[in-house]
Amino acid sequence: MGQLVEEVKHWNTPIVGAFLLWRFTKGYCEGHPNGDAPIGLLHFVASAILTNKKLLEPISNKRKDLQSYARSFEKQKDSDILLTIQDRTKEKRDYTLAAIDIAITEGLMVWDAHSGKLYPCDPKNSCSRGKVLKIKIETDGNKAEILGKWFSKHDVPTIAAYLEVVF
Repeated sequence: MGQLVEEVKHWNTPIVGAFLLWRFTKGYCEGHPNGDAPIGLLHFVASAILTNKKLLEPISNKRKDLQSYARSFEKQKDSDILLTIQDRTKEKRDYTLAAIDIAITEGLMVWDAHSGKLYPCDPKNSCSRGKVLKIKIETDGNKAEILGKWFSKHDVPTIAAYLEVVF
């Protein structure tokens, strides 16, 4: 029960989600061949993945790409977990919107209304002593950036096919 309580405390705030979506967006832009930004829709899928321990765990630099990530669930006989992304995207809709709103308000991202893309910004304030991110959040931020880089290599229909989601 203690682990569940910790997970709820960790993910129950969209402030953490704002940080992770900012890192996802940064990773996407850095990984995209033209430096382009992700459309807002991809943030909902990313949020569903980044807020679940079982979906987050296999994300690492040891994997080559998004396809390798999706295949990892089949190899572990956990393909059912991959199927939960669709429902998690719907369940986390309000959380993701709040996280995006916080990220925009705090100057971490800018939403281009014409293209529907979210662009990362450089934060104005760095962390001062006592306000440094917890190691768990920083680690998850690194994973968010990796996920963004993986997403940047594919178009939306390909991402949807790999992750078995419908947009």
